[in-house]
Amino acid sequence: MFLKGFTEWHRSFGGMGNHRFFLLSEEGKLSSHLLVAIAQLGRAFPCEGNGWGFKSPWRSNMSYQSRKIKKSKLNKLRFSIGLIWVKLFNKIKKIRRKEKTMQFPGAKKVMEFLKMRNKTIRPNNLRINEWVGGYLNRCLINGGPVNILTPWSLSKALEKRFAKQGNIFIPTKKEMRLLREEMPEIVKMFEKYGFKLNWWVTLARSYLDSRLIGRELEDRYKKMITDLAKRFALSDSVLFLDWEDDVLGSRSAPCERIVKDFDKYIRRGAFEIELQRWRNWAKEEAELNQTNEELERDTRYQIACEVNEGRFLMSEKSPFNFGDFIIIPLEIPERFDNFTIFAPEIKKRIISVLSCYPWRLG
Repeated sequence: MFLKGFTEWHRSFGGMGNHRFFLLSEEGKLSSHLLVAIAQLGRAFPCEGNGWGFKSPWRSNMSYQSRKIKKSKLNKLRFSIGLIWVKLFNKIKKIRRKEKTMQFPGAKKVMEFLKMRNKTIRPNNLRINEWVGGYLNRCLINGGPVNILTPWSLSKALEKRFAKQGNIFIPTKKEMRLLREEMPEIVKMFEKYGFKLNWWVTLARSYLDSRLIGRELEDRYKKMITDLAKRFALSDSVLFLDWEDDVLGSRSAPCERIVKDFDKYIRRGAFEIELQRWRNWAKEEAELNQTNEELERDTRYQIACEVNEGRFLMSEKSPFNFGDFIIIPLEIPERFDNFTIFAPEIKKRIISVLSCYPWRLG
């Protein structure tokens, strides 16, 4: 193959100058055999970092050492900035952790009291979640009230009780103990440590029309409870309300998503447990005669209403600011499982510290 070669000498660069050595084939491509010769020729000249051994006119006048020093300084600066950010992040994290774990003495004392009561209510009672301690702490810091919700059922079984008591409502032992001792003791403990209370006892009708008690009977029972509260000076600290009339302003309604696609959200096993509970209640307490179909229909509707109520309590429409409340129930905590379907945070707010089902006889 015929090869052509020529050398351009640029004396303006001084020293050995700058060799541009072109070895071309007839097709205008570098010959692979001559690449070796080029590399060896390059060794004769000072390497300036272009990989060929020749000084490049396109490179910066900054030397390799200068670039290395500049790069080193930039890396040190980046490292220093990164170190500052890491230290700042760790400090913020430490402060937040301290705020989370630090409790005011008052909040700590009330939590200890509630936990002690929680253990005495029943074996294997639902433990009080640490969220409650944080909520109490925030109430003290911000000076806001502790919002407490206590639903009180206007059960269909009250009809049977009214008849057994001689067409009059006589307070049960549990109702007396609850209003005379248990609730006042809790109020006293909160107030002792500087808490403000906003405690609502909501008298709630059944979700089902077939399980409603007559309005006259309902009014009689409400009067008995509110009279007892006044007698024990509880009405100064606790507000007794009608859930539908005073809070909702309408009849309780079911969650449409549950009604339309019940099996998607409610496990069959959970439904069977709920169905059996209502079957026992209908037979033993309310003395209702219902077919299995009627019981299933009513239980589905009941669950859909409970789901809706739980969602309402945690929504922006809630009477309590976006979940800033605790529930002190008069039923076992498991009764609120359906409330958590679309509002799982409800479970953290349950504090079982009062006697259950005070309206029941025996």
